[in-house]
Amino acid sequence: MFVDDPSPEAVELGLNTADPATLVIDLNCAFASIEQQHEPALRGRVLAIAAYATDAATIVSSSREARDLGIKTGMRVFEAKAIFPGVLVREPNPPLYREVSDKLIEIMERHSPDVLRMSIDEASTNLAGTPGLKKLGPEGVGLAIKRAIREEIGECVTASVGVSTSIWMAKQASNLDKRDGLQRIDHRNLVAVFERLQLTDLSGIADATARRLSRGGIRTPVQFLRATAPRLRLAGMHAEVARGWSMRLRGFEVGGFESVKRKSYSHSHVMAHATASQRELEELLMRLSDMVGRRLRAANRRGSIVSVGVVYRPDPGHFSKQAKQPEPVATGDEIYQAALKLLAARDPRLTVGTLGVGVSSLSDGEGGQLDLFVERMRPRGERLEAAVDAIRDRFGEDAVQRSRLLGRARVVRDRIAFGNTGHPDESRRNSP
Repeated sequence: MFVDDPSPEAVELGLNTADPATLVIDLNCAFASIEQQHEPALRGRVLAIAAYATDAATIVSSSREARDLGIKTGMRVFEAKAIFPGVLVREPNPPLYREVSDKLIEIMERHSPDVLRMSIDEASTNLAGTPGLKKLGPEGVGLAIKRAIREEIGECVTASVGVSTSIWMAKQASNLDKRDGLQRIDHRNLVAVFERLQLTDLSGIADATARRLSRGGIRTPVQFLRATAPRLRLAGMHAEVARGWSMRLRGFEVGGFESVKRKSYSHSHVMAHATASQRELEELLMRLSDMVGRRLRAANRRGSIVSVGVVYRPDPGHFSKQAKQPEPVATGDEIYQAALKLLAARDPRLTVGTLGVGVSSLSDGEGGQLDLFVERMRPRGERLEAAVDAIRDRFGEDAVQRSRLLGRARVVRDRIAFGNTGHPDESRRNSP
């Protein structure tokens, strides 16, 4: 295949001039469209998927019909109702979404063994060395994946495909057309694409980062691309981070999609009815601790600092407390025992509307030295929790419960956080 020589501008900027071989597949309006495919009565409806069926809950997905009216992810339900009073609100169905996510991975692995599940509704694949890349080209493979999604998952579920030389740049390409699009970014059009975007359109650049860049005179993606090392330092960017962005913006792969590990894991719950009951708070704390522990183990991490946060209701005010643990923790029971001690410092006269548990100061799971006298017992407990994790991954949070919680109403439902698949192997290559 004939390839044009790189332009002088591409050479001057040091852009990656390789032929694109990376795809990012992003399911459009994922949770809502999956619900519409699963339940035909929902098709064509203004639909919002919210964390809970309350007006204060946050919307995590909205149908195409809802988005056309301005109802977007991150809004509260009451805000959506102000836009369209007839909006239909549903709570999430994580097992259904995981099933579709697994099907997407299966479809993509037909074209390449190198597949990365980036989140519940997004994945990337590297086509380098595959027959499909030579026979169909990256766009042809993208179209084949889109056809398979339509035929095997359903006509309501569409996907935007991005084609480029790196995962990050392919993700930018997939964001260019969120209505079943297929877009390519390479050295020929990269600058032209950046000229149409805002800084906050770039993945990884939130408002706070954009403000810091602005202090260094960087206000557009093209200025970011052309910024010198001194200019980036003026914006407060460390040298190593600046080098990473310099490569990323030029279409080079930079240590995988998530090059920086997260610094904490947490879960919180907004209660339908505020309570001061110690029993109810302990039971909720136990559930939240288990969920945080599951996420820690899925990432093979441990944490040394456990924290508890409380928002009182209706009385204004909040309470938070944290403590460093003698040894890094990862199991639900370890987190619960530490959090229970912290919760004891709350004001028992006030009713609690929101309760949260977090673990920070993280290290890799294999790090740290076990205490001499518990070393032999720790592996057995972790094997038990791993078995429980596997059951809950398949059947939901309440498939296995602590004896104290048996017969209790389900309080914390099975949830999928943004950027999380709910699978223990999330963000690994060659996902099964």
